[in-house]
Amino acid sequence: MGIVARSLALTAAALALTLGLSACVGATPAPEVTKTPTATAVPDDNPTPTPAPPAEPVFVPGGTAEENKPIFDLANQNYFTQVGSVIPEGRGVIDNLVSVGFDKAAMQITPDRTAINLPVDSLIFSVLLGEECLVGQYSASGYSTILAPKLTTGSCLIGRTRTIDW
Repeated sequence: MGIVARSLALTAAALALTLGLSACVGATPAPEVTKTPTATAVPDDNPTPTPAPPAEPVFVPGGTAEENKPIFDLANQNYFTQVGSVIPEGRGVIDNLVSVGFDKAAMQITPDRTAINLPVDSLIFSVLLGEECLVGQYSASGYSTILAPKLTTGSCLIGRTRTIDW
């Protein structure tokens, strides 16, 4: 028997087997169709509330450094984004913080020029709130901030700071 003949014989045998087995199995009954009443939408008496977007930080008069850190950071980040990738003049940083509510008399800032009149590599500034300080720094690495205790000198920054006299 050749290959073609064997293939035909196997195909015929498989077909006969399939037909024989299908005769042994009864017909599949059609599924029963039942009519279910459709539900009408009923308003939910307790809808799930949609979370409100986080509130924009605001200055808390008389608040702690921790309470005012969100507005300190937001105000500084927005300002540094506006001025671009340069170290800004200290006056602009102080004026920006005053514009959101911080007391200029409670602030310190490092000079924005070196002893040989070159722009500084970083600017450090602070606001004293009670017994704590909000300390910010802007440099080529970006903006960073910390909460720190007031120094025994009664201020926030160590070293030479610029007089805030405007």
